[in-house]
Amino acid sequence: MTARETLLGMLHQDKCYTLPQSELVPLQLEAARELFAERREQLPILDRRAREAGVDRIDRLDDLIPLLFSHTSFKSYPNSFVQNGQWDRMTKWLGTLTTGTMDGVDLNDVKDIDDWVGRLWAAGHLVNTTSGTSGKVSFLNRTQGDDDLLQRYLRRICWPEPITPEGKHHIFFMGPRSGPYLLLIAANHVARLYGRPDSRHYLSDEPLRLVDITRMAEMRLKMAEGRATPSEIAALEDSTRSKGVEMAERFSQMIDEIIALRHEPMIITGGWLQMWQIMEAARERGIPNGEFHPDTVIQSGGGLKGAKLPADYREQLFEFFGNVRTQQGYGMSEMSAGFPMDKDGYYHQVPWIIPFVLDREGVKPAGPREGIVEGRYAYLDLSNEARWNGLITGDRVTMDFREERPETRLPGLVVHPDISRYADIGEEDKIGCAGTIDAYISGEIGA
Repeated sequence: MTARETLLGMLHQDKCYTLPQSELVPLQLEAARELFAERREQLPILDRRAREAGVDRIDRLDDLIPLLFSHTSFKSYPNSFVQNGQWDRMTKWLGTLTTGTMDGVDLNDVKDIDDWVGRLWAAGHLVNTTSGTSGKVSFLNRTQGDDDLLQRYLRRICWPEPITPEGKHHIFFMGPRSGPYLLLIAANHVARLYGRPDSRHYLSDEPLRLVDITRMAEMRLKMAEGRATPSEIAALEDSTRSKGVEMAERFSQMIDEIIALRHEPMIITGGWLQMWQIMEAARERGIPNGEFHPDTVIQSGGGLKGAKLPADYREQLFEFFGNVRTQQGYGMSEMSAGFPMDKDGYYHQVPWIIPFVLDREGVKPAGPREGIVEGRYAYLDLSNEARWNGLITGDRVTMDFREERPETRLPGLVVHPDISRYADIGEEDKIGCAGTIDAYISGEIGA
């Protein structure tokens, strides 16, 4: 068994997320060597980066840092490819980041970007996308094997006391029923694993459409740059207002359904603001704290997205829902799995994901891999079959490498919960390798 297979095989071990670095790092180092040797043969851009960076072998984890891509690399395609319907060029671009061949993708009469993604899925490229808040969406190729791993990971929700998939939970998901966003893909896996077939509820039955996301992202960018016309802004506001009214009505109905079923097991997935609104509606009806079934699962996370809630909103919410289970984690669309949160509020390392804390420019370590280190989060995900998933993110994190920590019960490397984005805290989100990697990709596709 290879080191990589050993790490992936830890998924259902009780100690999966609490392994000491002294046990984990030697395996990760050997797995990284295996993966690098394999992927540089499959991906010319990785091989070129390795040669120019002078990296021929991996002797220590920090040797991987020059080989990590920027989070912009997976959206480095020219906008004109999408705007002009050049799906052959989009497919060629995706191929520069893909380990296998892109042969077999039917591009005849592709109507739009959603149709293109559908053709990719039909050919076995199970791509997922990001939210496109920067003006473009990323496309991240996945294989069926990658999706199988995701489903195995989701069989252990609510760690450290995971629940068993028994198909007994009512499912409430505060989002669309389907789409290529990883959160939606995972939500549907959760619904199939845990949900009652007769009780799966979504905020919208319409699929998430990339056409709408990219159009909205482009408009946000135009408005930020002062290029949007008054008529374009008015049309966007009208569309947003109409959609908002529709979603508010559906959410109100969903709250009624959740409150009516509060004595039965549910899995409720949504943002903190939505959870707060559920609590407020229940309190208005005189429903006391602690009325929810103990096998109910609350899946929430992320920030408040500008919402104004009390500083102790989480404490109030957990007091309201009572002795229910929670599923929280730190992750992103690019990672195969999120770091699960323990009961003390710390995010624990997934064994097949090697984390790094880099300086602000993403060029060198922010400190040695010991003690508590703050800086830019980066990682190498050893699991992905379809791509080299070594990425430098836009997140600023605090990571604790200590083997012994008096303030938390569980051992293992952890990320502190106070995570922020460089772009949101007034600091320049500029990564040193971004232009280099993107230039490699442009050279490969002739853009």
